[in-house]
Amino acid sequence: MQKGKVLSLKNFKFMDFVARNNILTILVVLIAGGIAVGIFTQSKIQLISEYSADYLERFIALRSGESFVSVALSSFMGSALVLLLLFAAGTSMLGVVLVPLLTAVRGMFFGGVSALLYSQYAVKGIAFNAVLIIPSAFVFVIALLLAARESMRFSVLIAKISLPGSPSVNLAFDFKNYCGRYLFIALIVLASALVDAVLSCSFLDSLIL
Repeated sequence: MQKGKVLSLKNFKFMDFVARNNILTILVVLIAGGIAVGIFTQSKIQLISEYSADYLERFIALRSGESFVSVALSSFMGSALVLLLLFAAGTSMLGVVLVPLLTAVRGMFFGGVSALLYSQYAVKGIAFNAVLIIPSAFVFVIALLLAARESMRFSVLIAKISLPGSPSVNLAFDFKNYCGRYLFIALIVLASALVDAVLSCSFLDSLIL
């Protein structure tokens, strides 16, 4: 009986977490679904196939024989572009639609790259993915989800005050907080770039495809 009470309490806490973090929960489902779609459709959808092949080519070209600083900067700039798109989307009512879409598409491309590595390079592709791509991508996905959540929240806020009959609201304070949170998220992206640079400079030569 006691065990049943504990189990019920855990279930309640989980549902309460989902209720308080519903946007984040939806985004996690979207990126996971996108990864699954990318994995299973990589060889069937030309856009994903071309992106995956081009991504691997650029990934190797931008890291082969390059310095730690060069790799870190290249990785950070590529990830910061995604962050910038999410930031811009969040400042519009359209962000309610665009942010989930961008999140799912990003997950789809992650899945496509993994599928290409596993299908064409077998064991070496698995090692390449596990050592060089997944660690930094995992850190970046955390930043991606946090950024997407902030963009969704701010976009929803803009949508609410834009409805007919809504009271006029000064968003200066909210926008300041929005920018501040993005600065923190940018630090996570920087950490992802540093992880990428460390692993690429250490293992790329031995794992190059």
